[in-house]
Amino acid sequence: MRLKTGLVATAAALSTLLVPLIASPAAAGNLVSDESISTNAYYGRMAWQWRINPYRLDPIAIIAEDRATDGYVIGIRLVTSGESGNRTWAMRTVPTGQTHYEWRTYLEAGWIDHAYFQVCKIKATTGAIASCHDSKVMQNPFDDSNMS
Repeated sequence: MRLKTGLVATAAALSTLLVPLIASPAAAGNLVSDESISTNAYYGRMAWQWRINPYRLDPIAIIAEDRATDGYVIGIRLVTSGESGNRTWAMRTVPTGQTHYEWRTYLEAGWIDHAYFQVCKIKATTGAIASCHDSKVMQNPFDDSNMS
């Protein structure tokens, strides 16, 4: 009986040590951000996984759709704020003659506090941005106060 009690106590003690170690990535929150914007004229979606060591968004999945024949090109771009300041990254546009396009990429830019993306209507004849619609802001799920 003493052996069983000792084994149970040892197992309980080990579980208090091992469970936090195993669960620590999940404890950081949802590590994937996924958001979309949809209108009659366009659709845009970005999904990325937050990573550390090194700090990066990897992978980033990007989808853009042009749903209207209105003389506008649809573009999508990422906006971040963090160690590198506020950055608006390069616009990706649905290629001429297509209505749907997808990209896969990553971003390594130091610590990022939060990020969002914009889906923009761009005048096809001039390249001027007519309007942009912002996604919701997605916060980094990692706590940077204990990152080294």
